[in-house]
Amino acid sequence: MKLVLLAAAGVLCAAASQLAAQTAAPPSVLRIIREDVKQGKDSAHRNSENAFMVEAAVSHYPAHVIGMTSITGTGQAWFLEGHDSFDAVEKTLNAFGATDSKFAQLDELDAEYRTSSRSWLAIYRSDLSYHPEDWMQNFPKARFVSVDLIRSPSGHEADLEEVGHIIADAERKSMSDQPVVVYQVVSGLPSGTYLLFRPMTSLKSLDSEADRDRAMVQAMGDTTAKRFAKAVSEGITSSERLLFGLEPRMSYVSKEFIAADPDFWTPKTEAPKAKPRPKAAAKPPNQ
Repeated sequence: MKLVLLAAAGVLCAAASQLAAQTAAPPSVLRIIREDVKQGKDSAHRNSENAFMVEAAVSHYPAHVIGMTSITGTGQAWFLEGHDSFDAVEKTLNAFGATDSKFAQLDELDAEYRTSSRSWLAIYRSDLSYHPEDWMQNFPKARFVSVDLIRSPSGHEADLEEVGHIIADAERKSMSDQPVVVYQVVSGLPSGTYLLFRPMTSLKSLDSEADRDRAMVQAMGDTTAKRFAKAVSEGITSSERLLFGLEPRMSYVSKEFIAADPDFWTPKTEAPKAKPRPKAAAKPPNQ
């Protein structure tokens, strides 16, 4: 009987664990570090950032980091740190500045490969997001991330958020297969700045984007579509879309994250093959 109860408890724990993974929400706070990379220094910069991630693993850095590099736009590297709170952000700042860490030294060496850097803090907006649970499940299997950086005029944040609410509702009605997570920047960029993250396993997803947009507009109906157009004109002053490729060597992620796609997140590096030693020149025969 005891064995049966233990087995049942094990099944329940496994199910609870699986359910927790399925319903996990995106991080409450996102710290974004953007680095502008010097032209022609992409490879050297990747190696430099890899050294940072190795140190993060050795020193048990108190946050996981996802690194990605721009495919469109200027040469940029973004690093996404997910946190449960702003207090957790402070812990990473303390870890970076600890006297026994190598982070400051590595950062100084990395400065050789970048022209500038800046960081932002943003909070998760569940009300503007679409299928965040699917987003969390899909991210470990993604290869690319589309990021929309949207700004509203001063005092018109409510109009921009109305745009977001209409879109999220239309995506639900049209049953879009593309999850979107929205963050509102609270420090580091002008007020009224929002970031929309869309993970993709393949760029093939972009081929069907126009179809998804048409289905979304049809799902709005005429009345809502007119309200949507008015909110866009009043609530959005600029919009920019960037495409990034995820970089495993520039990331420090959890074991659970890696388990979703270990071949990608832990790429095997082959040892360089030894070059064959040149044969000694034949000595001329003795005369």
